[in-house]
Amino acid sequence: MRKVLLASVASLALGVAFAGAASASDISGTLAGSYANDTSNSGGDLWNVDGALTGRFGGDWGLEAVGGYHSLDAGIGSNLDIWNVGGSAFWASVNGRIAASINYYSTSVSGVDLHVTSYGAGGEWYAGPSLTVALKGGGNSSDVSAFGASASEGGGYVGGMLKWYAMPNLALSGSVDYAGQFGGHATSETIKGEWLFSQSLPVAIYGGYEHADLNSSGFGYSAGSAGDLVFVGLKLYMNGDGSGTLVDRQRNGSLGYIAQAPVLGLPTD
Repeated sequence: MRKVLLASVASLALGVAFAGAASASDISGTLAGSYANDTSNSGGDLWNVDGALTGRFGGDWGLEAVGGYHSLDAGIGSNLDIWNVGGSAFWASVNGRIAASINYYSTSVSGVDLHVTSYGAGGEWYAGPSLTVALKGGGNSSDVSAFGASASEGGGYVGGMLKWYAMPNLALSGSVDYAGQFGGHATSETIKGEWLFSQSLPVAIYGGYEHADLNSSGFGYSAGSAGDLVFVGLKLYMNGDGSGTLVDRQRNGSLGYIAQAPVLGLPTD
């Protein structure tokens, strides 16, 4: 999987050549590669590659398409490969953005196939030049099949985030997310920092810490577990020219947090 991450980093470098072309239109995008490690006793590694393409049309309206690949090594003998694709319609103003989103996730391991479709809405309010407040929530439907048997169930998710720009190119954020499915739920708290270290070469480095509590129940049985993760990644911003700060690129580019649905309570961006 390390080869996948290296390929994503190479794509980040190649994408710089297209950043200028994106600035000449209403099309923008991001491409990110990251790694997360579970520092608790259970261990585990998560590698992510994520991309988004965002377009504005009709003034304040826009559309966004997203996709990604995530490989989780949790010590179960084989990697859990998670694929996702989704899209959003959004309305943007100088004070914030509102989006309606749908996301689809698929994974298969050891004869078990899981498919999750989430649908919801999110919004962010620019409370000031240096502060963003974000909320999101929605529902999901899951289909799981294993060894000839299958089951379906609905659930939901909700989350909130505060982001503070300590400097125009440095963002610090904290978020809390909750997702329920199959009689269980996952709650995660995340702190994250992101620094755009060059405006002419719009690549940012980010990292942070997440604590996740996972609880499952059913058939008279219940179980719980917790994980502590640290993560680090690189993100290429393909919007604006070399004068764009991190706050400008985030508020005028990809939707980010408000269009994302939790995946197994793990950081994927």
